[in-house]
Amino acid sequence: EAEIRMLAVSHRARGQGAGEALVRSCIDRARATEGCVRIVLSTQRTMHSAHRIYERLGFVRTPQRDWNPLPHLDDITLLTYELTL
Repeated sequence: EAEIRMLAVSHRARGQGAGEALVRSCIDRARATEGCVRIVLSTQRTMHSAHRIYERLGFVRTPQRDWNPLPHLDDITLLTYELTL
């Protein structure tokens, strides 16, 4: 599987299609990788615009893979999404 890690768009560039273009590029690269069957990503709970992009492009939530990079801070749980290629 491939993973999108730390994808970000500057505040000034948001709403202009940059985020979707970056995600599409990641998907294209994963599809071009022999043997890659899915692409996964983690996102913050508050990134609702990003969630809409992922869902529009076919990603589905995988709550069983949600995780916390800082276990001592309960409010940092990252949500996960997956796209089967």
